[in-house]
Amino acid sequence: MDIAVLAGGRSPEHDVSLASAAQVLAHLDRGRWRVWPVYLDLHGGWWPRREPLPAGVSWRPDDGSCDGPLRPGRALDRLLGRTDIGAVFPVLHGPFGEDGTIQGMLALYDLPCVGSGQAASAVAMDKLRTRAALAAAGVPMPRAYLPTRGLGDASAELEFAAIASTVGAPAFVKADLSGSTVGVQRIEDASGLASFFAEFGGTFRRWYAEELVAGEEITVAVLGDTGSELEALPAIGIYPKHAAFFTHEAKYVPGATDEVIPPRGLSGSELAAVAELAQRCHRALVCDGMSRTDMIMAADGPRVLEVNTIPGLTPTSLLPQAAAAAGYSFGALLDRLLDLALRRAPLRPAEPPASVDRLGAMRAADRSLASEQA
Repeated sequence: MDIAVLAGGRSPEHDVSLASAAQVLAHLDRGRWRVWPVYLDLHGGWWPRREPLPAGVSWRPDDGSCDGPLRPGRALDRLLGRTDIGAVFPVLHGPFGEDGTIQGMLALYDLPCVGSGQAASAVAMDKLRTRAALAAAGVPMPRAYLPTRGLGDASAELEFAAIASTVGAPAFVKADLSGSTVGVQRIEDASGLASFFAEFGGTFRRWYAEELVAGEEITVAVLGDTGSELEALPAIGIYPKHAAFFTHEAKYVPGATDEVIPPRGLSGSELAAVAELAQRCHRALVCDGMSRTDMIMAADGPRVLEVNTIPGLTPTSLLPQAAAAAGYSFGALLDRLLDLALRRAPLRPAEPPASVDRLGAMRAADRSLASEQA
């Protein structure tokens, strides 16, 4: 079956996406899948590859094998005109990739998509809406301060005073639409908050603050679709060696963090509790395919920090490590995710009369357009 792999994107996590995509492209089973990479550049252009990527060939978006830059719809039209894509694997992180925008467009094309659909992706990417959804489901989270003014025009002095009186200091401040610990800072005073505003005020609109919860940081990945049986993968304990918390550098610099399965300080009953909690978060957001829930195990129980719908798939990422501990090779994990996507293939209207093959006509138009543009 032909599949398209989307990589890059317009978010601050562009480079993380490319690193994840390199791993995915290297491990997809060419006995099952014919793979068509599509590069999404930082300016919104799409670059579909003219030929499928052979096994054992390293993909680079600048190797001259791609058309572009094209607008997203035209890029998909050209790709569909060349081949019969059966599913799309968006290996994208952050805005314009993990937030439901891509997922909604693929739904319009009746293309099965690895991971959650547009609604769950949009809610999970927005940390403030995630908090609201999880709170409604009774999920324990750190106490939060929710400001009324956006990042661009907030007063650091006034907001820090409100944070200190609401959740205490030190505290964590977070931008709403971000991942990979981009847009997250630990602050101790108003000057630290002013630094956060200065760095991210031109990139993000909304923000909030959370109390600092003492405890062991862990993450639990879940495979499966909401409404079907879910599989919680083994929990991973996260122990940065030098950073005060799990920063972007601690995540992606090899050797900067000890990632231990099972976590060092959790009992068997606590491991069962965090597995159940991760599945509850998966269901509360109506996630499909995969999710990874980050938590702090405090003295009185776990607190959920966030839920990721497209976890990292780089060589140092946590989902592949948890999958390996559960007995999945990287290739088997990718097969599982694609099989779940195909099982969720978009529902189509009842079969039209034989004289009106609408889908066939659309495919023929795609091929005609691609032929004219070639």
